[in-house]
Amino acid sequence: MPQPYVSLEAEFHDAFWAEDDDATEVSLMERFLASHPGRALEIGSGSGRLLLPLLADHPEVEGLELSDDMIRLCRETAELAGEQVVVHRGDMTDWKAEKNYRSLLVPAFTFQLAEDPAATLRHWRTLLEDGGGLYLTVFIPFAELEGDMEEDVWHPDHVAPLADGRTAKLDTLHRIDPQKQILERRHRYYFADAPADFHESRQTLRWFAPQQMHDLLSTAGFHVTEAFVDFDPSRPATRRKIDDSDGILTFHATTGQA
Repeated sequence: MPQPYVSLEAEFHDAFWAEDDDATEVSLMERFLASHPGRALEIGSGSGRLLLPLLADHPEVEGLELSDDMIRLCRETAELAGEQVVVHRGDMTDWKAEKNYRSLLVPAFTFQLAEDPAATLRHWRTLLEDGGGLYLTVFIPFAELEGDMEEDVWHPDHVAPLADGRTAKLDTLHRIDPQKQILERRHRYYFADAPADFHESRQTLRWFAPQQMHDLLSTAGFHVTEAFVDFDPSRPATRRKIDDSDGILTFHATTGQA
């Protein structure tokens, strides 16, 4: 089971993403939903960073999240905004839906936390109607693979201002196994004015070459209809390599007959 975000990891999550993200993935998810109208589920919906902006035009989108802290943050933010949000608590690898969805949204590299990627994709197939769609984003950790960051050393990762005037900080230590395609990370979250009082978490990420993702999706019963790099649909991802990119891959896939 993937580890849920808790404590400062949950509290700082949106602040760190805000430093890196210009809402590009929200617009891509909106584009995907426009071509797959109907009930949708964001897997790993977290604090609602991506889910809540979708609700204005797609009120049928629901969330699935493992972390109680993240669900609380999502509901609090939705309440302040006057939004109605449906978030289910459950593990993405085995959660059962009462009724199948028209589409699944799996942004922000959530899929790479699955311990058994093939089994997870097979399970997601059972959550979709025939002809339903899957939106999926993964990444290849080029910085770690190319040695830009030394292993087993704590590196400054993120710094972000918080609404209360304090500063959130994150340091990360990693180990990488290129043969098994596994990246192990340790994270330390703390306030800049209290570095000794930190919350530490661990994360195991798996990554996949483009051809591997195509094979995984096909074996699970999906047909890839679009694949592109770095959140740019004008830059198709080939099955063999993704040169001159940041290593971010987005897949659109369908199941069964439309």
